[in-house]
Amino acid sequence: MDDFQSQDKACWTREMLHSFCDICIKAIEQGMRPNTHFDKAGWKYVMNGFKDQTGHALTKAQLKNKWDGIKKDWRIWKRLISEIGVGWSAELGTISAPDEWWKAKSQVCFFPVCLKL
Repeated sequence: MDDFQSQDKACWTREMLHSFCDICIKAIEQGMRPNTHFDKAGWKYVMNGFKDQTGHALTKAQLKNKWDGIKKDWRIWKRLISEIGVGWSAELGTISAPDEWWKAKSQVCFFPVCLKL
C-alpha cells in the first residue's frame, strides 16, 4: 500500500478532482445514484475508475468525504452566484460582484463567536 492510500485524508490535486468529478458524472448518467447517494455498484465504479485514471487507490470513505465536501462547496457557490449583481467569471475562475457587495461580505463574521479585539 502506498503512502497516499494509507493516509486517512487524501491529498488532492486539481487533476485528481477533475477526474473524480468526471467519473461521478458518468456513474450518475449510468443510473448508479438512484436517490441522493451512489449505490454499491456506483461506489465500486467510482473507486475503480478513479484508480484507473489517477493510479491512486482511495477508499470509499476518502472518496465519499471528497464527494460530501465538494457538494457542500457547490451549494455555497450556487447560493453566492444567485445573489443579485453577483456572477461567475469563467475567464478568471472567480466570483464577480460590485465593490459594494464585497465590502458588505467582508464585514460578516464567519466565526461562531466574533472575537472583540
